[in-house]
Amino acid sequence: MKKWIYGILLIPLVFLSFQKVSAEDIPKPSGDIYIQDFADLLPKKVKKEMAELGTYLDEQTGAQLSVLTVPSLQNTPVQDYAEKAFREYKLGDKDKQNGILLLLAVQDRKIYIEVGKGLEATFPPGRIGEILDAYTLPFLEKDNFQVAISNTYNQLFNEIAIKYELDKRASAKGYEYGQGGSSLLTILIFMFVFLGVVFLDFKFLGGALCFALLRILTSPLRRRKKKKQQGGTSSHDQAKRVKVRERYRR
Repeated sequence: MKKWIYGILLIPLVFLSFQKVSAEDIPKPSGDIYIQDFADLLPKKVKKEMAELGTYLDEQTGAQLSVLTVPSLQNTPVQDYAEKAFREYKLGDKDKQNGILLLLAVQDRKIYIEVGKGLEATFPPGRIGEILDAYTLPFLEKDNFQVAISNTYNQLFNEIAIKYELDKRASAKGYEYGQGGSSLLTILIFMFVFLGVVFLDFKFLGGALCFALLRILTSPLRRRKKKKQQGGTSSHDQAKRVKVRERYRR
């Protein structure tokens, strides 16, 4: 009977000890709340530029955009860690709840964006995924943590600035599908030129030029098919990108 009583009494103590460890996992903020680089990934110049953006946003709107880098999550799920850090840092205006936290854990290879309720309409889960895919993961794929963080921070700043109708913008480079595509006029010109060449080729050369070009264009496909039949691998780069996305976002 005594053993059961001791066991019951120990349950709250064990629970409180886990809570205490979990709270201590979040590093206390140091300096500007906007830049908490505990993994030491950002040079001073980049920190200064990002802090200036964060200060401007805070002064103009009350919104606070903060980045937190840590060596490890200490076996804590990335979402739980981000939510706890967001609460600990008390980001954003108390009434507007317009804070955002960008979290990167180096050893765990995890990245997460925690959004305050006041900005959830601007940053729904789908938009957060698009930002990470276009502005973050292309650089994390190359282990370029500095650019991944600053580029993502800048894009988040830009979209918050648009929401609050601010004129200031930061430099952010995205790798979105379809970006830099050809205009309709360019496509039409290319089609007319192509059809003209095909017409002249069949009229004067019997299509010899087109058939030769077709063989050249299809040769990689034939080689790939042959390689696949021999047990070779294909789409290596695409598979690598999928692994990077799964590694950082799950």
